[in-house]
Parts: sequence; C-alpha cells; structure tokens
Amino acid sequence: MGRRISDEVINQIRRHFDIVDVVGKYVQLKKSGRNYFGLCPFHSEKTPSFSVAADKQIYHCFGCGAGGDSIKFIMDVEQLTFLEAVERLAEEAGISLPNEVRELTPEEVERDTLYKILDLSAKLYHHVLMNTSQGNDGKAYLARRRVNPETAQAFQLGFAPRSYDFLLSFLTKRGYATSLIEKAGLIKKNDSQGTYRDRFYGRLMFPIHDSKGRVIAFGARSFEENEQAKYLNSPETGLFHKRKQLYNLHRAKSSIRKEQNIVLAEGYMDVIMMWQEGVHAGVATLGTALSEDQVKVIKQHTKSIIICYDSDNAGQNAALKALELMRPHELMVRVVPLPIGFDPDDYIRRFGGNSFQKEMIAGALSSTSFQLERAKKDFRLQDEVERLSYIRKAVEMISDLPIAIEQDHYLRKLAEEFQISMEALKEEQRHIRFRKKKQAWGDKEAGKWNNGYKEDSRMVPRKLRSYHPIERAEMHLLAHMMRDRSVCDWVQDHLGADFQTEVHTALVAHLYSYYAEGHPANLGQFLHSLTEPSFIHKATEIAMMDIPEEVSEEALKDYINQVKQVPLEREWNKNQKLVKQIERAGEPMKAAQLGQELIEQLRQKKKMR
Repeated sequence: MGRRISDEVINQIRRHFDIVDVVGKYVQLKKSGRNYFGLCPFHSEKTPSFSVAADKQIYHCFGCGAGGDSIKFIMDVEQLTFLEAVERLAEEAGISLPNEVRELTPEEVERDTLYKILDLSAKLYHHVLMNTSQGNDGKAYLARRRVNPETAQAFQLGFAPRSYDFLLSFLTKRGYATSLIEKAGLIKKNDSQGTYRDRFYGRLMFPIHDSKGRVIAFGARSFEENEQAKYLNSPETGLFHKRKQLYNLHRAKSSIRKEQNIVLAEGYMDVIMMWQEGVHAGVATLGTALSEDQVKVIKQHTKSIIICYDSDNAGQNAALKALELMRPHELMVRVVPLPIGFDPDDYIRRFGGNSFQKEMIAGALSSTSFQLERAKKDFRLQDEVERLSYIRKAVEMISDLPIAIEQDHYLRKLAEEFQISMEALKEEQRHIRFRKKKQAWGDKEAGKWNNGYKEDSRMVPRKLRSYHPIERAEMHLLAHMMRDRSVCDWVQDHLGADFQTEVHTALVAHLYSYYAEGHPANLGQFLHSLTEPSFIHKATEIAMMDIPEEVSEEALKDYINQVKQVPLEREWNKNQKLVKQIERAGEPMKAAQLGQELIEQLRQKKKMR
C-alpha cells in the first residue's frame, strides 16, 4: 500500500507554485513576448526551444516535445515518481499531505524494492568494514588516511570482501530476485559462463545517496595494484544518474542553507576529510567533470560556490571548465588556491582543518582572479616581451566581464601589480573592443559575415510548425476545449469525436472522459491524466498556442465545418473518379445520376464555407 493524495490537495500544490520559478531553478529563462524561453534541460540544443507559459502554468519544448506542469517538470528533471514529486513540492510549500493509502503500482513496488536492496547492501558492507576481519584492509586504509571511526560511521563507509558472490548470495537468500539485484547495479553477468557475480569485491565502499538520503549507488576504491580502475562507480540505473548526483548533498543541505555557500570538491575522501574537520557544506562530483545538470542542482540550494579542486594541472583545468559551465547561471564562484601538489584531503592531513578553513577556504580567489592567475602559467613573466603579452591577455579577459565596476577593479589591480598606468590599460581595452567589434561584423578576406544580431536576439518565440488547415482547425478546437468545459460540451454535441487527425481523435476522447469524471478545466490536471508520451507532447504543444481567451460560437462552427469538409472532400474526389470510369464504360444514365449526387455534395460544401 502507498499514500494517496486527493486531486484537491494536488491542485493546491499546483496553485502554490509559479511554474516560471520552478523551472527557473534549473533553466536560465528569458522573457520574450508573453512566454519565457531557455535551453531545454531534456535534450541538447544550442538555440532555445523550451518555452514556459506563465499564464497557463505549463511548459513545452518545441524541439523534443517534452511538456507538462510544475509537477511533471520536477518528475522529469529529478527522475522522480509522481508521488515523490508531489511530496517534494508539498514539503517546499509547507503543505501537509494526508495519510490516505492506496495500492502501489508495479513500477512503484519495483522502485521501493530497489531502494531496499541498496540500503541492505550498504548496511552489509558497513558491517563487514566495522565488525569483521574481512574489513581489515579497509580499516587500515582509513587509519592511514586519518579517517576516524566516527566519520566512517557517519558516512556509512563499507568494505566489499574478496568474493565474487558475497553480496549476491546474501541478497538471494533473503528472497530478492537476481533480476532486481542486477537492476540495482550490484551484480553483472560473467560473459564466459553466463552466470552472475558481484560487481564490487575487495574494495572500500562509499554509499551514494539521493537528496532524500536514500542509497542509490556506490563508489568503490580498489586496493589491488594491478586493478585498472582505482575508483569504480555503480552503472547508470533507474535510480542513479551520475551526471545529476552530487556526493554528500543530502548531509550537506542544512549547512549549505545555513552558510549560504557550497564547497565543491572532486573526490569522496576530500569531502569526508572536510566534514571531519568541520566543513560540512562539502560535496563532490562522482569521478567525472562537473556536468550542466549538477550545476543546476547546486543552483537550487545556493548561488555561492567555492571550488576546491586538486592543485595539479588536471584539477586546475577542471576548475576552469567548471567556471565556464557556471558562467551563464550568474553564480558567485570562488576558487581555493591550494599549494602545488595538494588536494583538499592532503592539505588537511598535512596542515590541519583549522588552517584549511582559515587560510584556504577564507582565502578563496574570485573566479576572475583565479583565471588571471592561471593564465600567468602560460607566460614567462620575467621576460619583458612575454610579460607584456600576458598584460594584453589579462586586459582582454577583464574586458569580457559584464559589469563595468568589475572591469575597473581588476584593471586597477593589474595596473598596481605591473606598475602600468590606468590610462594605458584603458587605451588597450579600447583597441581590444574595436578589434572584436570589427571581427563581429565580418572578416571579408575569410568570406565570413556576421548578421549583426546579438546572441539574445535568437531568443524569440518559436512558431508552431506549419500544419494543414484542417489540423490547425482541430488544434484550435482542442485548445479551447482544454480551457473551457462548456466549449468541450458544445463541440461534443456538434462534432463528437469525428476529428480527422489520429492523435487529435485520441486526445478528444481522453478529454471527453476527463470531463465526464467530473474534473475541472485544469491544464495541469488533464496533462497528468495522460499516460502516452506522444499525447502529452501534442497536448502541451496545443496548450501553448496563442489564442484568444474566449471563442465565439461562429468561430467554433467555422472550425467544425473545416473538419467536416474532409470526409466530404474524400467522397467528392472518389465520386469524380467513379463518374469518369462510368462514362468510359459507356453508361451515360448511371454517370448522370452520380453527377447529380456530386452537385448535392457541392452544395453541402458551399454551405460550410
């Protein structure tokens, strides 16, 4: 059994939120006309095709077809069930949910079972590490890294024994199906024999949790010298999407809210050591470069970020890429200048947590200062020619800053550092701007021309695709029917379900059924009642149409007449061909009779115009 939430409460949640605010936490939106536009979070694109209608409280992507209301958006962007999305929004809105129960769907039962399997696995691995001799290697490693038992307990660290079926045997004995254990990402098939074996063995285990604190995956560190991958993550599953998860976010959330910033590291051990030394707002990417989805997750919690990556070239280059990724999101980003050869874990073990907080975190550089310092590494500053080249490069970087005050601040710092007048730097800045402006308007020699539009000029409302007039008429009817039950009743009386486009016929049948069940004219609620993705895509596309709030009976009749013309057109064309065939067969009387029928059909067509 599971919780059941009434339509009344769900609609209360819908009314509480403005969809522009909900989507705006994940997508940078810009207003264009009545709607807001941005890059779609559900597919890769360079030109915004994702539209949010504040007046209708729905979204629709004209590129991939994704659409729905606030609840559907949270479901899709966070990979949640409907109930989980409702619970999340209700908690945010401070709306208490009733404790009515209902039968869980098969999908929900499977999802709950996967959570149980992963939770039980984490507890087993933790027990092995903390309470058995099989975990001695793991305990010794943590001792060397100065991770105390209390921290290991807090992070539920574990150890996977050197056995190929340790976990598989444990879980199957407790009645869990092999297929579900595989779906949880804990076992894999042995290609040579077709049997299953544990995915993790002989490794220190780091449970990975979702934002609610549920185990959804594992990171694992090997101790074997010949192991190709020192760190191994669970594969992508129905619960685990690596690009959307941040390690330790569920623990760090309260500290992030309190401190109004987040410390972003690269590794599990970095976060664990920071936590042990009092830095509780630390999170980490999962062994890969920061993703766009992870930036959006961070943005939901704070706009102030401290990047604390390794000081080697790979770490510093990753920090530069992270800054570029964050730039469009208008975040306040700083970068910790760790000494060469250190990562956060190394620094804390060498100099202590107090030094890390007071010197490293407190001394974090602004994103611009970090980029300027990083650029110095490409020049030999003791050489006069290269020093001047760096200064020109620095002025160019500073000129790209969007705020004039920032530009002035960093130009003054540059002038002071290299003993150059502000007048000279300002003159160089003017030259740079002139060159960029000239380049933007085209390079004739290369044969490349720029249309002069700024990037934001592409942020224009996308028109609905060019449809056949009959399809457009049906779409207008459906748009008005979804907004007004009385219009739907009128169309049902005068046209029924005789729409000519297959998907429109299916939608109108759903709409008649929806209203017959006593539901109100609520776009979000109707969209949720649809289960077929193609129906949802089409319904949101229709709902986004820019049509008048009210429609006259004459306009409705005109749309209906256009729709009704289709079968008459087909019959007319069919009979015309038949008349010609009869005439060729030498039956003039029969042809004349059929001709009279054609004349009558023509009269009917004219009446509809």
